[in-house]
Order: sequence, then structure tokens, then C-alpha cells
Amino acid sequence: MKKIITSLLAIVLTLSCMLSLSACGSTEKNITVVVREQGSGTREAFDKVVTDGEHFLEEKDADGKKVYNTTNTAVQQTKTGTVLSAVASDKNAIGYISLGSLNDSVNVVSVDGVMPSEATVLDGTYKIQRPFVVMTNANVTLNPITADFMDYLRSADSKAHAEAAGCIFLEDSAKRANEGCTPIEVTVYTKQASLPAGGKIIVRGSTSMEKFINAAAKAYAELYGVGAEEIFDIQLEGSSVGRKAVEDDANGNVIGLSSASVNQSDITSFNVCLDAVVVIVHKDNTAISNLTLKNLYDIFSGRITKFSEIGE
Repeated sequence: MKKIITSLLAIVLTLSCMLSLSACGSTEKNITVVVREQGSGTREAFDKVVTDGEHFLEEKDADGKKVYNTTNTAVQQTKTGTVLSAVASDKNAIGYISLGSLNDSVNVVSVDGVMPSEATVLDGTYKIQRPFVVMTNANVTLNPITADFMDYLRSADSKAHAEAAGCIFLEDSAKRANEGCTPIEVTVYTKQASLPAGGKIIVRGSTSMEKFINAAAKAYAELYGVGAEEIFDIQLEGSSVGRKAVEDDANGNVIGLSSASVNQSDITSFNVCLDAVVVIVHKDNTAISNLTLKNLYDIFSGRITKFSEIGE
């Protein structure tokens, strides 16, 4: 009789486990939320769009102070490449990167049923997008070589570099400027008789724009028969670093890169191209192929801690 009771208890326990894995110590691990650091243009673009319908991941309080609603358990990374590596190496991870930095080590998740592409960015149906911005100090005169390279970046020559970097070159003059500002035309670059004077051009800013600026710098240097390292000092540590470097420029030799809109009276800027911020998960996570903006808010704010909770 004792054996029968024991067997019945075992069956009941097994059925209970099948009905509720959590009651029997489910092995499902918590989601690893991977984000960029505060001040990153990529994070700003993501946080200002992702919403639960009432709040955004980044918003302002009644006093105008920024409030971040991202979970405090999120793993912060300071570069696009380290976000990609972190997600690629963790089956429970989710993060976001620039479309141009995407490779096949991770899976892309559609947002509200829309996959990121040139078409969906341009028509606005893919919501998580931002401009790539080139900027200089508005209160200093650029030295000859920095001014000439800016002319090159504003020209049609930049289109090939934008496309090579996986972003979408902006040909619409109105979209190249901040809203309400004078349109910025795509120009034709005229090579100088010799490399302009001025020493090295200092470039600081967004890691998401690395492919673009490296391609542009290399092509510009080749026009004058020199290596890019002879003209450029490129160190990319985030959009906020780029803005600060431009603000502090006293010699007219600094170019900043931002992967979020810039609208400051002391900065001259233009939008060279558009980029999608792509949601990524581990290569083996085929169960998560689409998420709504609300799903993303719930995950990145910490309301949802397991993928199985989505839709509950």
C-alpha cells in the first residue's frame, strides 16, 4: 500500500511539473538585457522610441530632468561591437545595434511586425531609426584641411561610403538639416591642387559611424596620395564624447560624429545618412522573431524577466 501511495505521489508531482515548470525549479534563465551607456546616440535613439504607451525608456520629469526607465540589472556596453559580442555569446541575451554593424552571429527581431531595411526606414514603418550626424564648432573658423574634408563629406562622394557602411545616404536636402533649418544640398567635391594645410583632423564620436568615417577618411586621403593615418586622428568613444570634443574645439580641427539628432546653437551639423537601430538576440533564439514596442519596453525596463513571459 505504501508503494502505491508513493507511486501516486510521484505521478502527481510529475504532472504538476509538466503543468508548471516554475513550480519545479524551471531551468529557464532570466533575460540578459544588454544596452549602450547613457550618452550613447544609439541608446538615445532606442530609448526615445521604445514605449509602453504611457512611458518611454528615456523621458523627462516635471523639472525637465532626464529619467531612465531601463532596468538596473542591464549590462552596459560602451561600443557597438561589444554589444554584438555580448548578445552573440549569451543565449538569453537581447540588445540593439546599428543596422550597418549587423552580421550573421545574431538574429534580427522585427518590431511591430516590420523588419529593418532601407525601404522601411525611408517610409517610416520601421520606427527605431536615427540620423548619422557630422558636426563642427559653430564659433570657430575651421582650418583649411578640416574645412576641405567637411566639403568632401557634404558631397555626393559620401554616398558610396554610407552605402558601404550599411546606412542610408540622405539625398533630400531638407532631411539633411535639422527640422526648421535651411536645407543642406548634396554638393560636388572639387579636389584641391595639393593637400590643404592644417595638420591632423581630430575625429571623435559615435562608434556606430566607424565604418562610414573610416571609409570616407581612406578615400579622401587616397585623393591626395597619402595614408589616412597621416591626416586623421580618429578615436570613437560615443556620441556624447564627440559633442564634447566639438564644443571644446578652439583650433578649428575637430569633427564630431553623433548617432542621434544634434540641435545646439554652438554646433554646426548636418545629417549625412539614416540608420536603423536593430534589435538582436542570440543565433539559437529562434522563438523570438517579432516584438512590439511594448514588449521591448517591458523587457528593457525589467517588467518581463523571462522570454516565456512575453504575451502573458
